[in-house]
Amino acid sequence: MTHSLGWEYWYVFPLAVVVAITANASGFSGGVLFQPFFNFAIGLPIHQSIATGVATETVGMSSGACRYLSMDRIDRNAARLLLPAVLIGVGFGLYVFLLVPRGVLRLIVGVVVAAVAVGQLYNAGRRRVGVRDDADLGALRRHSWVAALAGSFSACTGTGVAEMHQPLLEYGGGLRTKRANATAIFVEAVADWAITCVNLSVGNLRLDILVFSAPGVLIGAQLGALLSPYLPDRLLKSVFGLCVLGIGVVYIGMGAARP
Repeated sequence: MTHSLGWEYWYVFPLAVVVAITANASGFSGGVLFQPFFNFAIGLPIHQSIATGVATETVGMSSGACRYLSMDRIDRNAARLLLPAVLIGVGFGLYVFLLVPRGVLRLIVGVVVAAVAVGQLYNAGRRRVGVRDDADLGALRRHSWVAALAGSFSACTGTGVAEMHQPLLEYGGGLRTKRANATAIFVEAVADWAITCVNLSVGNLRLDILVFSAPGVLIGAQLGALLSPYLPDRLLKSVFGLCVLGIGVVYIGMGAARP
């Protein structure tokens, strides 16, 4: 089914600006908030809401990653090490996303989102922070399975790569928080392009919504990267984590009620 382009979803633009600022400043992926908005508020089917949320975040994360590259905030060696495992995971996650029933997919989304949120809240409460400018590549190599799992989660639920890589880079690799945020966003951007290309080819994207969400995150990502040094990391992660946890619980309830 095709959808004509118009002004019906104009209000997605300012929302996208705010979400992208917060996501790029905190190291979260904005898709985890776009997805339930598209699903619950606009009423898109779960597969379209995930695909359009990831496509939106592809633009925002790419914009933020380019800004962080120009600011030399990204640990390129760490990103290069993790990306092969991430892309392998993306391939498996897309297989799950395209084949499982929609009710099961909703339940998977709820469990993954809630688990990621709990992990972020736990990490936000830890006093230990990374102190290195260059990650411990040996430690990251031993945990490459986390990168593969994150890629799978992002492909089939719309969340995972940035949320799981930020703590992996900071607590596992020892990177400073801001540098871990930037590197996680770069890895997310690459993974999102792979996911979005597949979703575009199978017709899961809602371009009539993406035409407003994409420019919003394009602007918001640039602002988020610039504001990042002045925003409190732990507070952002805690607030974002609580919101995401609530979203996960709702999805779990819906998936259990309507398998």
